[in-house]
Amino acid sequence: PIQQLMLGVGAKKKTYLDDVFSTYLWAGNGTSGRTITNNIDVSGEGGLVWMKSRSTGNVNVLFDTERGANQRLRSDSNLGQNNTDTLQPSFTSSGFTVGSGNEVNGSGNDYTSWSFRKAPGFFDVVKYTGNGSTPRAISHSLESIPGCIMIKRTDGGSNDWMVYHPGSGVESELGQIKYLILNGTNTAYGDGAKFSAAPTSTTFSVGNSSDVNGNGNTYVAYVFAGGES
Repeated sequence: PIQQLMLGVGAKKKTYLDDVFSTYLWAGNGTSGRTITNNIDVSGEGGLVWMKSRSTGNVNVLFDTERGANQRLRSDSNLGQNNTDTLQPSFTSSGFTVGSGNEVNGSGNDYTSWSFRKAPGFFDVVKYTGNGSTPRAISHSLESIPGCIMIKRTDGGSNDWMVYHPGSGVESELGQIKYLILNGTNTAYGDGAKFSAAPTSTTFSVGNSSDVNGNGNTYVAYVFAGGES
């Protein structure tokens, strides 16, 4: 197969899309510890695996290497992470494993996954603890300006997913950066307590909202490249 060269502006070496991203389909068989091989080195390089049943109404489930395997987040929910034994995911040098749960490997069901490996100019996963300060700059390793940032509080509570995208714009009257809610249907809002400034090639900035930076709370940010260095 022809590999597509990923022209990430921050990358210091040639990176191929096949090395850092995969969409992979499988039919569930209900067995635990099933190996999924998509040739993405998630365990060694770090990253995110997002899974969804294509034939049932089971929820989207997200796992990443910063929070650890088996710590589930749901893209449709404001709930924090939880450990679920029936999913039993783990990361490997060539993909991941799944358990017997209906969200990832139920017998007779069809599934898809999207794997994002950490790489400059492509994707990063950042875990941090909130300190309640505003504005607060948090480092990322993209080496380029993010084109999308999704943040979720992980330690409980009922906090929505906060999404930054430059296409959402700025609130004209107050000059506040607009944000979207991944698990909602609302239009974009302007609120400096969420994203306090536009991201740069080294940091993204948040305010003091409990959705993104509550004192002592824990968070994960999925940071996708999309701009120049």
